[in-house]
Amino acid sequence: MILLNSIVVVLNETIEAGILISVLLSISHQLKLAPRWWLGGVALGVSGSLLYAQQLATLSEWFDYGGQEVINSSLQLTVFALTLAIIKLMISGHKRALVPVMALAMGLAMVREGAEIVVFYLGISTQSESTSSLLTSGFVGASIGASIGALIYYFLILIPGRHAARIQLLLLALISSGMVLQASQLLIQIDWLPVAAPLWNSSALLPEHSALGQLAYAVFGYESTPSATEMLLYIGALVLSLCVILLSKRQHCALSAAYLR
Repeated sequence: MILLNSIVVVLNETIEAGILISVLLSISHQLKLAPRWWLGGVALGVSGSLLYAQQLATLSEWFDYGGQEVINSSLQLTVFALTLAIIKLMISGHKRALVPVMALAMGLAMVREGAEIVVFYLGISTQSESTSSLLTSGFVGASIGASIGALIYYFLILIPGRHAARIQLLLLALISSGMVLQASQLLIQIDWLPVAAPLWNSSALLPEHSALGQLAYAVFGYESTPSATEMLLYIGALVLSLCVILLSKRQHCALSAAYLR
């Protein structure tokens, strides 16, 4: 059971960060950015995950023992804000400014998910399972999650550029809005947001812990029993993302027309 849990935990966390990273890498490929930028994101993600996991016991005591929820939600809301900046910079064609923003978004997404993996392994390291078995099961979960990210990446770079850009923007809007939904779930847990009755229960149609349910959670923060608070924040974040896309495109077209005069 421990080995199975190890696969599931690593897979869930890898999928969540992997889909965002695959979209960012496809944008980098499409815009012909220097590939070195992601090294900074990986360095931030790995070092930040280890530091966060090491200090988790202390950080969890903050905010009346809601520190972990506050920090995790803050990371997700920060990635949402960075994603809006990526959308705007991507449409406007500001490649130089886009590189550090993408690296920071990648790094913070890895910190959020990577710290969960580190904490999980630290928690089970004292149990009876061998270290090699635990690492192998974690590698299996990471491999499956990375494969899903790789499929999305190659799909985006193999389709025509104009269509790829539209799908990239849509995925960024969905993923970042899903992070707002996940952040709201964490803040509800510590009573920073009001608790409300679920609007519906779709667990019979799509269980959260199924493979498809986990993928839906990674892409847009799927929850089978969302409350009104969660849905309002999710819809608001999605509308804001779409408004940034439309306004940025309109501004870019206006500037292009002005230069052609």
